[in-house]
Amino acid sequence: MRRLRLSPMTFEASTLWLLKRLTGIQVHWLYELRADATGNGNSHGGSTDVGYHQFRDVVAFDGLPEDQAQVIAGHTGRSPRRLLREGGRIHAMEMGGRIVSQLNVQFGAFDVSTPIPLRFSLPDDAFFVSFLYTPDAERGHGYAQALLRHACGALFREGYGRAYCHIRSTNIASRRAFRRAGWRPVGIIVATMSGRLVATPGTRRRGFGVTRLKPAAEPSGSGP
Repeated sequence: MRRLRLSPMTFEASTLWLLKRLTGIQVHWLYELRADATGNGNSHGGSTDVGYHQFRDVVAFDGLPEDQAQVIAGHTGRSPRRLLREGGRIHAMEMGGRIVSQLNVQFGAFDVSTPIPLRFSLPDDAFFVSFLYTPDAERGHGYAQALLRHACGALFREGYGRAYCHIRSTNIASRRAFRRAGWRPVGIIVATMSGRLVATPGTRRRGFGVTRLKPAAEPSGSGP
């Protein structure tokens, strides 16, 4: 009988999944990408049929064809117009007229809904990536990693020095994708399913603030 071999990440994720089932404790990893540790490409496979969009305001977003705007709006986690009005940005990758991948970017202080309603506060030189999404029919082509490299590269060229995201510990596919793109785990957010923030080791030394929101507050974002 062949012995089943699990990778360290798979073993860890399985253990944390069991911990969540038994105790109600859930863990998210905080990942970081530094500007000085990347080589950010702007193309995908040399194709001339690729377009990258960065939406900074509602006017630019409203200039999209209706079908593309609807695709993006369905996967931003909230109203894209509200996100843009509050200072966030939306990056999207277009291939042959189709939106094949997209992500949100936020700055400063903002609210998220996972693992529980929290307020994140970023240093001035940092930005936060969330809602990285690729439609099922477009997966397996490297679009998400290409968009991630392009979006982060553009922001690093603006002068930002660090990018962050948080990923559920059991989401092995996302964790591997971000690791392949050069991101590294630098902190942990531990919370209970009942809504208690337990610990945030590694976040404070990066100047990344994490505070629990009161139940009446309305969360506005999530992670991969």
